[in-house]
Parts: sequence; C-alpha cells; structure tokens
Amino acid sequence: AGNPNVEGLPEGPNFFDYGDSEQAMAVLREIGFQNAKSTELSEMKWNNVNNGAVLYDVLLNGTSRTREVLLGQTTEEANAIQSLMAEKYNSVTDCGKRPLFMPALVTSGQKPL
Repeated sequence: AGNPNVEGLPEGPNFFDYGDSEQAMAVLREIGFQNAKSTELSEMKWNNVNNGAVLYDVLLNGTSRTREVLLGQTTEEANAIQSLMAEKYNSVTDCGKRPLFMPALVTSGQKPL
C-alpha cells in the first residue's frame, strides 16, 4: 500500500531500515564509528494508541520524513495505507483487546578521537 517514491522528497533511508540491529550497526561501522552496539527496548507499550487511525496519526506526526511520505500519497494510496494500518493494528492487538507493543531499537557507536 502506498508509494515510497514521493516527488520532491530528498533521497533517504527507508523508515524501517534501522529497525534491524545488524543493519544499523553495519551502517555506523561503515561511516567510521567504533564499538557499535544495539539494545532492544522490548517492553514498550503504547496504551494511548487505541485504533489504526491513531497509529496512522502517530506516523504522520512522528517524523518529518514520514510525514512527507504520507502527505505525498494520492488519495487512493493514503486510503490504502490507512486501511492496512487498521488491519495490522486489529491483528496485533486483537481489535484493541491487547496493548500495542512498539519495541524500540537503540543503536549507538563511538566516534574515533
């Protein structure tokens, strides 16, 4: 659902590229950082996200790049994204009966002196 190639948006990484610890650490090492490591914060629960529409708003207002990708969609593409997010939300939360877990990956490295 949706189009990742929004006209006028500068080239940049995919929203989910750095959700993989190995990929995130490899990028840090590639640009010269040392001692790269990742920690997953797996107990994060989003109790205030109670449906797919709210989840869409979180992504719409979460980062400037994600916002521009979402705003750059046609009406049909935006509707498809919103429908998919509602479907996924309902699937992972059993229609809101379980909290939405949103683990975060914190990746860091040390810049050489």
